Amino acid sequence: MDYEEKVTKIENIVSQPLKRFKPEELKGIIERYEKNHSKSKQAFERARKVIPGGVEHNLAFNYPFPLTSKRVYDCWMETVDNVTLLDYLMCGGPIILGHNYKPLTEKVLEVIKESAPCHGITSEYEYLAAEQLQKHFPSCEKVRWLQSGTEADMLAIRVARVFTGKKYVIKIGGSYHGWSDQLLYDLHIPGTGRMESHGIPRDIYKYIDSVPPNDIEALRQMFKEKRKVAAVIIEPMGGESGAIPVRPGYNKEVEELCRENETLLISDEVVCAFRLDMGGGQAYFGYTPDLSVFGKIVGHGYPSAAALAGRSDVMATVAAGVGGGAKRAYCGGTLAANPLTCAAAYWAIKFVEETNATEIAGKAATKLSIRMNEIFEKYNLPWFSYNFGGTVHFHTSCVFGIDITDPKQAPQVKERKEFMEQMGAALVDQEIISVSGSRFYTCILHSDDIINHTIQKVDAICQKIE
Repeated sequence: MDYEEKVTKIENIVSQPLKRFKPEELKGIIERYEKNHSKSKQAFERARKVIPGGVEHNLAFNYPFPLTSKRVYDCWMETVDNVTLLDYLMCGGPIILGHNYKPLTEKVLEVIKESAPCHGITSEYEYLAAEQLQKHFPSCEKVRWLQSGTEADMLAIRVARVFTGKKYVIKIGGSYHGWSDQLLYDLHIPGTGRMESHGIPRDIYKYIDSVPPNDIEALRQMFKEKRKVAAVIIEPMGGESGAIPVRPGYNKEVEELCRENETLLISDEVVCAFRLDMGGGQAYFGYTPDLSVFGKIVGHGYPSAAALAGRSDVMATVAAGVGGGAKRAYCGGTLAANPLTCAAAYWAIKFVEETNATEIAGKAATKLSIRMNEIFEKYNLPWFSYNFGGTVHFHTSCVFGIDITDPKQAPQVKERKEFMEQMGAALVDQEIISVSGSRFYTCILHSDDIINHTIQKVDAICQKIE
């Protein structure tokens, strides 16, 4: 499905009344959810007494309440209620070899037994993992290991400012680059600005701005207005991991504008690295960034996995040690580059390459996307699906496609978001767990039989729509 067709279909969905579940079917979905997951509900109620909102991670926000896991394996998740769910959540993307991939688990356990997860000095795995990353990302001449994608994005804009001596950072509307103060701006739905920036003083955004997705002329104009732009930061597939699909050639056009204006280009590869392509979004779309951000996927889901990498001269601003003299972008972190994480990164990248996991997961995603479109057409629904490698999007409510400036569309955000939550519950009712009821991540274990099984479940859900 080409870009223009995606855009047309998104516009078609948001311009017509929302498709809804038949009331009696939705009632049944919620009742079964409550009945089948009673222990999860009890766990949630207990958690709410000691944890704000009862849940720690955005991915765990399921409607009508979050599920509690007991174990995960291969491409399955078993809850405390002994319900086994087919897992397309995959920890939000990093799991591409399947849960508890035995060769990787064994390598990590070796590190824990021999040297402990973290001990405060360097290990060989720091440079071994960096070399593995460099192998697939030629633009990454130097690598600095960190602990989360949020932290890596935060450091990326600090490095850009130190290196260029400029202040402004431009992001693309709707894109997500973690939850640091400066980048918590205009995310999810383009044009929302500070809508989700509670607790952050307005002055924090003095040197942050955004432009509409895929609009190169808007970016060109912003360069003229701001003049001293330190960096432009992009999600390679488009906002929300491709839910707002990128226009072909756009990333390259952004790179060219950055070169013209002596501005650094930051590629946020948190979802794309090894899942979209072994060389991430930059290899897939054909552009060369100055800095690349990596998150959870670089360590296949092991904790404290992230990195900032890029040109040697730019990365020199974060050289280790206590500062003195030259300007530098300060960063730290006792857990950064710990042996466990770096070993996980080294072996994960190696195993993904050896198993051809990126291609296998991508083929599974393509089959799944095509089959879902056939089901949507069968029931005469305006919904549609597409994939970028091993990331499958299926648009039903299209909340990310809302034009927030349109007085007819803007009020629909709440109900379209709620329908997406209901879709997530409907999938759980069919014993499938997704990302927010609108996205699937595939791994090497999502076989043809599993895809056929998934399609049967999607078919059953479509029968419940008015």
